[in-house]
Amino acid sequence: MSERLTCPYCENSIDVDMVEMAGLWRERSELAARLGSAFRLCNEYLDSFRAAPDGRLSLKRRVRHLMALAHLWETEEFEFKGKRYRVNRAIIKDALTKVCEAGKFGFSDHNYLKVIMVKSSERVSSEGLTAREEKKREEGRRLKAEERAALAPEPDKEEFKRKIGEIVNNIGRAMP
Repeated sequence: MSERLTCPYCENSIDVDMVEMAGLWRERSELAARLGSAFRLCNEYLDSFRAAPDGRLSLKRRVRHLMALAHLWETEEFEFKGKRYRVNRAIIKDALTKVCEAGKFGFSDHNYLKVIMVKSSERVSSEGLTAREEKKREEGRRLKAEERAALAPEPDKEEFKRKIGEIVNNIGRAMP
């Protein structure tokens, strides 16, 4: 039996579970707004988390999975097997559609969706850069280093030889 609270002023009672459900429905509608046009597809995808085709999925669990999908939708990045990947929204929608069309049930996490998205995504480094972006950054660094080297004055070879000779002569002598 659920717990009931009574208002000290009007003496109306309210079911605590109903308050929690109202909060979950509000949160679900906020997630629907964040997902925009992808909400219907995400909602259909959530049916894959039911234990059986005719089973039910609790609102709490539905909201939890919708939060993960909204995070994926907004950041366009995900982690799978310790590696980060970057995708775009079209890839996410395509992967969601493929999962829905597969008609599988009993999922406990989003790994099946991630496996489908990995095939179309770009791997991201720990700094959040793709391999192409890292290569471009390294080329820029190399070019800057070459420019600095070209602008640097030539070292005085005679002065360099003299200093090396001093170091060689001082090896083995006691320091003052």
